[in-house]
Amino acid sequence: MSLLTRFEGMAEFLFTEAFKKGATRLQPVEIAKELVKAMLKNKQVSISQVYVPNIYRVYLHSSDWGPIASFGDAFLIELSKYLFVEAERNGYTFLTKPAIELHADETVNPRQMVIEVDFDDSIDVNWGEELDDQGEERENAPPNSSNWRESTTIFRESVKTNFQPEGKSGRNSDYFLEIIEGPDTGQKFPLQEAEFFIGRHGQCDLVLHDPEVSRRHLKIASGGENGWWLDDLGSTNGSFVNGQRITHQTTAPGDRIKIGQSVLVIQRAP
Repeated sequence: MSLLTRFEGMAEFLFTEAFKKGATRLQPVEIAKELVKAMLKNKQVSISQVYVPNIYRVYLHSSDWGPIASFGDAFLIELSKYLFVEAERNGYTFLTKPAIELHADETVNPRQMVIEVDFDDSIDVNWGEELDDQGEERENAPPNSSNWRESTTIFRESVKTNFQPEGKSGRNSDYFLEIIEGPDTGQKFPLQEAEFFIGRHGQCDLVLHDPEVSRRHLKIASGGENGWWLDDLGSTNGSFVNGQRITHQTTAPGDRIKIGQSVLVIQRAP
């Protein structure tokens, strides 16, 4: 039996009761289809490989999120395996096994979804095998071992996520981000956290009122002494550094970061 057949069969079994009152909620197969679309849309071509995102954050209205969340990790693992097979079939490469997150978000309309993607080789996704290589139960593994729930933020109400690599404090208290063009010109934001999110959504760390900025547009993370990493979160209009479109890029003080109509620059405090 093919993985797709198993996936569709499992989805039908798990969700018949949840959705039998009518097809007024989002169906699980629709999530799978949209994840594949997001994967294909955001592929990146290198010299010898075509890479696709390995992190997928799916935001659903609470009326759709609730029935799905009640079934725990099993559905997310099947989605991850399904994406993995689809990528292999197309000859694409993941940095790691794909990690799927589902979040409740009241700003998303019922029966719709918002999907953010990201590339991150620092995570470790476990598909829930019962035994490890030594034949021991995974529940007896040391506390620092990664498992599916530790590696991804699953069924969490908050829209913020944190994949901060171990050992990065990320504090650059002498620097701030200044908006020099766009509707929020003049606004300044201290760079004191390991990472923060920029977009139009009210729960972003830095909220912009630029209509061309996506609701969750850009992540900025500490990259060490006086350096930062920028990650475009699958935005509609893209992110640019000094005129060049970027997906995952380092930046330094003085670089012009453009998202939508807004231009941001990292400055050192006087």
